[in-house]
Amino acid sequence: MRRRGFTLIEVLVSLAIFALAAVSLGAAYSNIILGRIALQQDEQRLDDIARCRAALMETPGFDDVETGGEIHLPGGRTARWKGKIEATAVSDLFAVQLTCEIQAVADGDYGEEINETRMLLRPTWSIPSDRQKIRDDARQRLEKERGYKEADGNSSFISAPTRGKKLVPGQPAANGKGGKNAQPAPQNGKNGQPAKGGQPGGQPAARPAKR
Repeated sequence: MRRRGFTLIEVLVSLAIFALAAVSLGAAYSNIILGRIALQQDEQRLDDIARCRAALMETPGFDDVETGGEIHLPGGRTARWKGKIEATAVSDLFAVQLTCEIQAVADGDYGEEINETRMLLRPTWSIPSDRQKIRDDARQRLEKERGYKEADGNSSFISAPTRGKKLVPGQPAANGKGGKNAQPAPQNGKNGQPAKGGQPGGQPAARPAKR
């Protein structure tokens, strides 16, 4: 019995399917490799920016921040940074715009500028006259919103005086003294009545002596 072999068309179709599968697998593998490289570069970029941010936070002087400086990065690379400080409406709070340029490779060109803004609380950067002006403006704004001055107090939260109030009999006044209609506190017995025995103070009456 003769065995039937593959025809030329069948071989060509199988080769085309195999080539298509190989191209698809190669493209998927290439995307995975490029994604890992991009992730590593992004992690390195974030780490470099964090180092520039730390250099800014560790610089105490106002002029030193505006001047900036250079820091050394892993791999023999260098980064340049500087800050631009702007005052805010809050006392001792400043908005600092960090600008840094990072080398991609050692002794290479610096990349494009990276900018980010941070809020820093630095009392040493404040000028006393400016700090006082900010506080005065904030106080005036609060007084305008509330409708009263802080020294005067808010009369709506102050309770009405007790003068002229009718005191309940037997109840002491607010100052601890009895009112006009206040009854004296009971001395002995109930309701101020003499104690049993007819003598005040609760002592029994003296019996007549026997003869």
